[in-house]
Amino acid sequence: MKPLFLNILFAFISIFGYSQIDSNNEFSDEPTNGKIKIYLDCNDCDSSFFRNNLEITDFVRDQKLADIHLFVTEQGAGGSGTEYTINFIGANQFSDLNYKLKVMSPQDDTDILNWERLLKLINIGLLPYLSRTSDISEIEIQHHIEETHELEEELDPWDYWIFRTEIGTEFEGEKTKKEYSFSTALKADRVNDLYKFKSEISYDLDVEIFSDNDEEITSKREEAELKSRLIYSIDPRWSVGIFGELSTSSYLNINTETTFQPAIEYNIFPWDKSDNKVFTFAYHLKASYLNYNEITIYDKYEEWLASEALRISLILRQPWGAIESQLEGSHYFHDFSKNRLSFETDISVRVARGLSFFVELETDLIHDQLYLPAGETSRDDILLQQRKLATNFEMSYELGIRYTFGSNYNNIVNLRL
Repeated sequence: MKPLFLNILFAFISIFGYSQIDSNNEFSDEPTNGKIKIYLDCNDCDSSFFRNNLEITDFVRDQKLADIHLFVTEQGAGGSGTEYTINFIGANQFSDLNYKLKVMSPQDDTDILNWERLLKLINIGLLPYLSRTSDISEIEIQHHIEETHELEEELDPWDYWIFRTEIGTEFEGEKTKKEYSFSTALKADRVNDLYKFKSEISYDLDVEIFSDNDEEITSKREEAELKSRLIYSIDPRWSVGIFGELSTSSYLNINTETTFQPAIEYNIFPWDKSDNKVFTFAYHLKASYLNYNEITIYDKYEEWLASEALRISLILRQPWGAIESQLEGSHYFHDFSKNRLSFETDISVRVARGLSFFVELETDLIHDQLYLPAGETSRDDILLQQRKLATNFEMSYELGIRYTFGSNYNNIVNLRL
């Protein structure tokens, strides 16, 4: 096997200054060259890095001004790595030239290594466009073929297993208030095309101490959980899974909760399209044993429960914007009135040149708080949020518009002060 290492060296192309200074020491608003105009649409990319390293192009502030729209999406991969997909979308004289390139980034890569991988792929992907311009004569391509012996397939000593451990603490303090937290977690995952196994054990502690003259008031919340899931891919659209969890939560009045739930899921689109569109229906059947810290409002110290849930999820990542929405309904079998309906969505859409709007919404209709402790809720519990309070809904939202206007070009990088 002869590995091919392709190094693309772009020659410096300029016509005395995109950012030429005139006699009044003012920057010109328009470029003085015929470079290809690109719009980089990438949430996790540092625009300064790419503007500094893609001198063969001009960057514009809106996709409608671009000759090429570089639309970058990402999704988690096995081993907690990330798969990046760069969609090259041509416009104007390149409207017939559209394709995508993919690259994998290992889980331990830093941001700069991720950007360098994307930069190399962008350089390669721009070649078909540059071949239609006069700039092609200024580009020099070098390749190097190493003579190597045939290599045996590399064996993975870990057999796709990935282990991660986390531990952290935080402290904030002032004269009358101190707050500290501690968290730790251990995760073990194994992912391939047929199976996905994920497990995690974690512990979280949050403590707040308030001082009022000689009196100290302490709020303490502890949570711990052990959870695992095994997912099997039946075909390009169907999947089945088994979920298990053991948890405790002082906030939810739960001393011990043990759950087991099988699930089945169907994706309208094949999973190999998941980088830009996912539309799934998932059904969960759940059996739980709960042991409470305090007797509940239903006079229970412990109980067995059975429930079911249906979840509909939609993810669209397109050049015009992105939509991520989820609707889930669940109920207990012993009493259908003990139910919950949850909806959340995150939408960002470009409406016109320079104009976009965004919406983030989360809402729950809640009728299933079987864990609530009996008795009166003290003022300290309410103010310090030491326990979950009775409610029939929760809601949060954020919405707004963004409008950008002015110069169409943004090649200049200036990070001073």
